[in-house]
Amino acid sequence: MKLQKGLAILLVSLGPEALITACPFSISGGEAPDDDVVHNPRNLRRRLTALADDPDGKAMLKSILENRRHLQADTDCLSEQTYDAIHEDIVELSAAFPDDVSRAHILGGIVRLAAHDFMDFNQTSADFMGADGCIDMGHPSNAGLPEDIWCPTCDLRVIYESKYLSMSKADFWIAAANAVIKLTSSDGLDLKSTFLWGRTDAVDCVDSATRLPAASSCTEVKEVFLDRMGLSWTDAVALIGAHTLGRGSASFSGHDGIWLDTVEESVVFDKRYYEELFRRAWIPRNLNTDVQDWTWGNQNNDGSPRFMLNTDMCLFYEFESPESAFPCCSRTDLNGANGNPCDRFGLDLSNTACNTIGATSERADAAAAIELFAGRRTNGGFNNDNQPFYDAFASAWSVATSNGWSELQPLASSCDPTTPTTSAPSRSPSKSPSQAPTDQPTSNPTKAPITSPPTASPITPSPTNAPTTRLTQSPVTSAPTASCEDEESFENDRGKVKDCAWVIAGGRCRGFAHLCPVSCGECDCLLNNRVCSSGADCCSGSCSLEGACVCRSKGVSCEFGDQCCSGNCKADGKCGSKLFD
Repeated sequence: MKLQKGLAILLVSLGPEALITACPFSISGGEAPDDDVVHNPRNLRRRLTALADDPDGKAMLKSILENRRHLQADTDCLSEQTYDAIHEDIVELSAAFPDDVSRAHILGGIVRLAAHDFMDFNQTSADFMGADGCIDMGHPSNAGLPEDIWCPTCDLRVIYESKYLSMSKADFWIAAANAVIKLTSSDGLDLKSTFLWGRTDAVDCVDSATRLPAASSCTEVKEVFLDRMGLSWTDAVALIGAHTLGRGSASFSGHDGIWLDTVEESVVFDKRYYEELFRRAWIPRNLNTDVQDWTWGNQNNDGSPRFMLNTDMCLFYEFESPESAFPCCSRTDLNGANGNPCDRFGLDLSNTACNTIGATSERADAAAAIELFAGRRTNGGFNNDNQPFYDAFASAWSVATSNGWSELQPLASSCDPTTPTTSAPSRSPSKSPSQAPTDQPTSNPTKAPITSPPTASPITPSPTNAPTTRLTQSPVTSAPTASCEDEESFENDRGKVKDCAWVIAGGRCRGFAHLCPVSCGECDCLLNNRVCSSGADCCSGSCSLEGACVCRSKGVSCEFGDQCCSGNCKADGKCGSKLFD
């Protein structure tokens, strides 16, 4: 097998104006408020006040800090009890905020914090970065996080430094984001079964923010999620679906409003984001500026205008190619009492429909994922099934939060002194998804409970990466067979001559196992997300068009376990959600 030059990744240097645009997880922002506007849900230009600034909030924060203060004291063990305590703290923190505007801000900001930590991962770089508890808080791409989410007096940081310092920030941020998702998901998406711990915090992460995606096109989505993070288009669409939670801010990203119809919906983690791409007549706003995005309906919407980024719209609509119409309108077939919604804000687009992504496009899998997650019915409207989105998000989140780490550990049932401890993790890459819709939702959004955890039975999502024991690729000591040999030398993406010792030393089997099958222990076949030239190279038997081994998700037909992301091909010939399912 030969080195594929397509692995070369160009890190684009973005100027200040480009960097101020929102990335696909830019769901936080705001400015410091006056005391008399803190409780005004219509005022969006606010900083999230620390709970300690308010008498009632101060009492709530004190309760959170005193409860379970000494719960976690063992740095070599992380128990289910501690993980559950973090969830309870997030539930109490959420309940302490006075309205859905501020609640969306804090909850969306926590997810954004974890995402900005793992989205700087680059599988082809000597410095992987990824989820390492390090974010360049001074960079414009992270605006809002140091002011509202992780400042010295911000509530989340106070909780961490008062109770959970035995954990790394990287582990805590992910656990806190998991808690937000469980709290706000209408069907109780519980990511506990996929949570692994043992990440260590980096001292610095220079230029990490330059790896975050801008909001201008799907080129950035591909470069970050596929090329650098090693994910698929389906994974990228699932992770970007986190836009269903939180809001954007003109003060920081330049993109003002919410991705959904109402503020109430912006604190619910469900598939409504995907439905909105079909329901509305989206037209461009802020044309010919660095913050061009899309909107529909009332421009103000009671202080929360609706918007989509280019990186949202390009997942289903084609407007980036020279032959595509732009500006355009996503739904020219809608007419109401006020006329065609494509004709507003000085634009007449009633006869200029946006093209949709075709079957031969490189983004065809993205469009298919949008359709799957939205759940459009053939007779119009949408189903109420969040499960396809939840399963895909859980899988993608599991890989994204573990990228670059090997030997991460599952939660311990107890951290009793008799429980064996585990060794510290090492860094190594580890990767393991018509009829016109109606204008009205098929059901009203279900707000997750604020004062207590969701009562719905939690699901057990299926991770795309293989079981933990397959995350570490150790060199093979036996002599290679005639049919399995390491390349003596080869060029990396920078044109420098390297060998398999370099691959193993840097944990680079993700990108070079096809050249070093003996050293990477993959003589029989290549693991998921390895570079491949055909399905015969892969344990799963499938090589994607992008040249990477792909596994099969839960419910897909299989003949043997290595074909499945879970490693479990059940007796009924379908991939299961986990081993021995």
